[in-house]
Amino acid sequence: MTTLTSLDWWALFPLLFIVIATIAVVAHFVIRRFLGHHASRSVGHAAPLMPTLGALFAFLSAFVIATEWTAQSSTDSTVAHIASASARLAWASTAPGADTFQIQKALSTDLSYTVTIGWKRLQGGDEVGLIETESYRNLQKSVRDAAYSPAVSTPASNELLAAVDDLGATRRDLTNAAGRTLPTLLLAVLALSGIILTINSVILVVESPGRSSFVVLSVVLLVAFDLALLLVLAAPFRGTLQASPKPVESVVREIDSGFFTR
Repeated sequence: MTTLTSLDWWALFPLLFIVIATIAVVAHFVIRRFLGHHASRSVGHAAPLMPTLGALFAFLSAFVIATEWTAQSSTDSTVAHIASASARLAWASTAPGADTFQIQKALSTDLSYTVTIGWKRLQGGDEVGLIETESYRNLQKSVRDAAYSPAVSTPASNELLAAVDDLGATRRDLTNAAGRTLPTLLLAVLALSGIILTINSVILVVESPGRSSFVVLSVVLLVAFDLALLLVLAAPFRGTLQASPKPVESVVREIDSGFFTR
């Protein structure tokens, strides 16, 4: 599964097209060999099944693709939330009595790690690597030392703790999103329904003139495209559609430029 979801769409679609087309060609030769003169009867049985099989494949593919697209969008929202939580923490660090420089330095270091090494770890499937880091530990320590300092007022302390807790919770949401995968059984059911639809279309045109092969070709293209789109959406940190770290990178630039200062 990881190998498939890591492929770009321009490699994934031709690969699936070749696989489905090969199945169609093999099915054609097998059907012609074993059905023989009974092929015409099989066509009569296959025709009524096409609408049912087509509707089943359409329903399954639409459901799964919509689910994966929602998950992809949710991951993008989580990245944006990390950026907003980081900006909130950066502003909270400017409270009177807080060590603004130390907190913002620790925040910038941690976010820089997140969008570089941390992002590569998420792409490689190492979700724990984004949480159990020295930079994240230093950030938590810097913020909590400031929050518990007598020099910081209670409202400012509460804002610091709320901001760093929000950032920590969102980071875990991001690792959870990176760790989720498309259930293999669900993909297998969808692929099987597409293969059955393809074979049924082959039976339908087995005794028809050559131009009827366009029916099979259209089904093969449809099945390959749907499966490719599903795999493209199945992994938000691999393949063609990946979650972008740009919102977090923007906050890092703002911190380093001194935007979040009193």
